[in-house]
Amino acid sequence: MNKHNTSFIKKIIIYLLVSGVLLGVACIFVYPMGKTLDIYATHLSDSPYSSVTVKFKKEGIAECTYVKENADTIHIRYKGLKPGTVYSTLDCEKTWDDGSTTHDVQSFSISVTKSLFLYSNGEFNFNGYQFIFLAVTIFYITFGIYTFVLYRRSKKAAFFSYHTIISLGLSMYYMLQGLALLPFSTYALFNPEKMNGLYFFTFNSFVLTAISLLSTPFLLIFSLLMSISNFTLIKREGKRLSNLLGIIISFLLLSGVILVLIQFIFFSDEAFEYLKVSPKHMAEALTRGIVSSVFVYFECNLLVTLILALKAGRHKPKFDKDYLIILGCGIKKDGTLYPLLRGRVDRAIAFYKAQLEATGKKAFFVPSGGQGDDEIMAEGEAMKRYLISQGIPEEQILPETRSLNTLQNMAYSKEIIDSKSENASIAFSTTNYHVFRGGMLAASVGMNADGMGAKTKWYFWPNALIREFVGMLVTERKIHILLLLIIVMQAIMMGNIQFILKLL
Repeated sequence: MNKHNTSFIKKIIIYLLVSGVLLGVACIFVYPMGKTLDIYATHLSDSPYSSVTVKFKKEGIAECTYVKENADTIHIRYKGLKPGTVYSTLDCEKTWDDGSTTHDVQSFSISVTKSLFLYSNGEFNFNGYQFIFLAVTIFYITFGIYTFVLYRRSKKAAFFSYHTIISLGLSMYYMLQGLALLPFSTYALFNPEKMNGLYFFTFNSFVLTAISLLSTPFLLIFSLLMSISNFTLIKREGKRLSNLLGIIISFLLLSGVILVLIQFIFFSDEAFEYLKVSPKHMAEALTRGIVSSVFVYFECNLLVTLILALKAGRHKPKFDKDYLIILGCGIKKDGTLYPLLRGRVDRAIAFYKAQLEATGKKAFFVPSGGQGDDEIMAEGEAMKRYLISQGIPEEQILPETRSLNTLQNMAYSKEIIDSKSENASIAFSTTNYHVFRGGMLAASVGMNADGMGAKTKWYFWPNALIREFVGMLVTERKIHILLLLIIVMQAIMMGNIQFILKLL
């Protein structure tokens, strides 16, 4: 992980630590407020009861310290004694004029964790958990805003930076959760008797699953279109592993959707059965948290990558360039250019002529590409020949003929340019789907280069763009592994706070 990446990750971790302090402060409110639990049972009679009695199925876990009959509710106050779950029965006796009696019985299940009430299935008072709801929501929204600000700064400093993808992807990931939780945390704050701690945390564990399910139709359409373009690509350009990538990604997306559906269908009913707190329920919450958080994280990154790659492919550099690098991508057996490579060269020629006409400034071409095992000459030399055939003066062409990949394209081309000029203004020409990653690799060798994209056939573009997405994931895998560990831990904790509190 380079120095720039380390600095970026430090900013993320520092903000997470600050937000953790915010959540910790919110949790403190649970302790003074959670030592008692007030339940407001519904008054089932139109007239007062003759007696109201609170009983427990098991003694020693909680005790009743206060009972008061109101006009439409019966107010019961409990005090926790030791950890455990107990059923409390409210027996309301009604004596009629003829001397007969009837009983209105209501039962409540309440859970205590070291004298702190965790949940109940009755209506109750403000007990501090509402502050945690609000703190979590504020954290998600503010972190989403913070990472969006990081995206804007990264974009302004260097658009072709993977930090723009990471920060915008994180912003989308957290904002989706924060906006989904906002109405519920607000409702809990003003209506504490309607939402207890477990309601919220159970719902929070389903937020990511819900986001996954809502995106399912779009993923199905995306996978279908991706597969259609891939089959067309294979039909026209042959069966190669690289041409199968779109189908493979479509299969993985569909598998992810099926996995999310399975874990939702099989775990949803018992996950909402909050009267039980067991290792089984914890395992189910862990599954939901891990599957959904990873799936949504990659969804956000894929969407952001597509958006920024499209934007980069349509970018138009300023007419102030001294050098135009052309990235190679294979030539025919006779040394002529494939349409894909010819498109890159033609794009550079078009820019050269437009700049010359607009400013009178001539740029040097740096066609970059070495000789492959099945090629009769270096790609840089083949592009030079094509440039000359298109009327470009030979003295304006500086071929680079050693590179075997895009990173080497940039590194070796930079060596040529540095040997000729200092502080040169540089642009590179490649296919539209490859502009963003090309800019990233240029920056990685210390070259500040602008990018321009050549158009490609419709059936080639989706597969190639997915290949770029996977390539960038692999290149920046250390950052993704670290961020995935963070978000998975967050999802696990938010889905299992009831279990954590029970162990305290």
